[in-house]
Amino acid sequence: MKKLMVVLTALTLAVLAACGGKDPAPSGYDPQTTAQALLDSDAFTQELSQLDADLVSAYLGLESQPEEAVVYTSMEGGYEELAVLTMADEGSAASAKQAVEEHVTAQTETETEVQYKPEDLPKLKDAVIRQAGNTVVLVVAADYDAVSTVLDGNG
Repeated sequence: MKKLMVVLTALTLAVLAACGGKDPAPSGYDPQTTAQALLDSDAFTQELSQLDADLVSAYLGLESQPEEAVVYTSMEGGYEELAVLTMADEGSAASAKQAVEEHVTAQTETETEVQYKPEDLPKLKDAVIRQAGNTVVLVVAADYDAVSTVLDGNG
């Protein structure tokens, strides 16, 4: 009986160890679904228009072309925008995230100097930039609670 218990315990531990392997890679954001959920969240106060896919890299200053990208920018000359990018791999996504951060910094500096849309300056300073796996999300919006609800999966 003792021998059977030892064997069962050993088997149970082996099964548990096999289940506790490496953490799965962080899942990314689906560009179409995420963008639509953000648009539907009422996080934006400005009218947004979708940017043509062939302009995305130049607009955001990306080194490489995304595999998939959904980008919306303000039609009112403001700074509200949304970008969901799928890159080839996590390294490319890290580079894209850095480029997106530089994009937002440049816009913040421009607005600070020009004062074209001073009401957008707080939006720029609170911009949400996230990387998950090989995806990058940028959101410059009026309602960051709504953005967090969508991106954190609480919606």
